[in-house]
Amino acid sequence: MKNIRLILTAALMYSTINFVSAHDPNLPVNTKWKECSFQLDPSLTQDAWHQFAQEAGLVIYFRPLIVAKPLGTGRFELSVLQWNTKIDESQDAWNNTFVHPNSEHWLIGGEELPFPGLSLRAGITNKLDAGIYWSERPGANYGVVGAQVQYNFINDTTKNWAVSTRANVSSLYGPADLNLYVCGVDLLASKKLAVITDKVSVSPYAGISSFGSIAHEKTDAVDLKDEYVSGLQSMAGASAQIYFARLGVEYNFAKVNTFSYKLGVNFKF
Repeated sequence: MKNIRLILTAALMYSTINFVSAHDPNLPVNTKWKECSFQLDPSLTQDAWHQFAQEAGLVIYFRPLIVAKPLGTGRFELSVLQWNTKIDESQDAWNNTFVHPNSEHWLIGGEELPFPGLSLRAGITNKLDAGIYWSERPGANYGVVGAQVQYNFINDTTKNWAVSTRANVSSLYGPADLNLYVCGVDLLASKKLAVITDKVSVSPYAGISSFGSIAHEKTDAVDLKDEYVSGLQSMAGASAQIYFARLGVEYNFAKVNTFSYKLGVNFKF
């Protein structure tokens, strides 16, 4: 009986150590940057690189949080955005693509990777809008730039509903070790619900997207093939207009889910 207890105790300790090791990996350290930054670890595998291409592509996907109704010729919208994407930072796809300022400084320290940024949208014609996006992580070696165009093909001003399609592209910039690009095409429908005439309103919307991301490594530390990943995601959200202010929230359903929100102002020169 004593031997059995010893064997069970040893097995339990072994399982516990393996469980903790699997969920609490050693963090690669580089004190060059004050915040977590991109640097590929030699232990990065092709499978983890594929997972990174898919999940990181969804993280930087351009989410303008706008409805299907066109902005209007000569009108502009300047917004502060934040995307929060749920990732597992302990997985090799993230742990072996980032370095940290010290061995206790996690990438996010939780379940969501936040991406704040600025977006500027312009009404080119009565049917066509265009927008740009920019984000940079202070103290780190990376940022994101993006652009999108939206074309409206249904705009029912009587029933206040609209349908649009938009194309977008985003790119990671800064890291010496890799390139990451993602593009997509969205189909979007929305309906405007007036609260106080046209000055205060809420517009719920929903849509579906197809996307593709490309990850390319540029370092001698690894020898990995380029990864091309495609897929689908869906979205549901709402935009509130309060005079010249715009508030928006959106949830995206995909391999890794994203919750986004924005605060913007609408104006015309």
